[in-house]
Amino acid sequence: MAKTANNAIDATRELACFFNRVLGNPIVDVVGITLGDPLRFVRTLSLDWYSRRVDEILAKRDGKKLKGAPPRIALEILEAAQDETRDELRELWAQLLANAVDGTTQSMVRIEFVAVLKQLNPLDALVLQRLTAAGNFINPHQLAQAHHLDTNDTATSILYLLELKCVEQAPSGTSAYKTSPRGIALLKALSP
Repeated sequence: MAKTANNAIDATRELACFFNRVLGNPIVDVVGITLGDPLRFVRTLSLDWYSRRVDEILAKRDGKKLKGAPPRIALEILEAAQDETRDELRELWAQLLANAVDGTTQSMVRIEFVAVLKQLNPLDALVLQRLTAAGNFINPHQLAQAHHLDTNDTATSILYLLELKCVEQAPSGTSAYKTSPRGIALLKALSP
């Protein structure tokens, strides 16, 4: 138990440094926040993963353009991301946070993308990416066949993405869809 507590304290110290980098200004040392709250401990470990992953993403870029993310956006991303356990979506959260910190991509990260990403399932994110790659209107059955996905699951994801305004239906009212401008902008904010 003592070893676990020491690991939590070390992770918390590293998170304080991470928050300093993300927010672009110093914060108070947060040692001790994990000891009395097990859920907070799990969240601290999750945020530690994001700290390391964002550092890996940013290390591949020109570090001269890094600056702190706007606090409102950074805190919204961190708040939403810390409870995500699905690897596909954790990677998207890390990419969104890295882009929020990077001065060359920061303008692509819109606050409403946090709410949209928070509502996605891994299949929704995959369908959005594949629909964007298709480029033009395509029906769910064709998209599913082209990418070896279940037709019903693909159609369900497309209808959900339609509700989120990330896809749009063909003007003729047929069951054909393509990525909307909002969906395209979201994918840009999530791209490396």
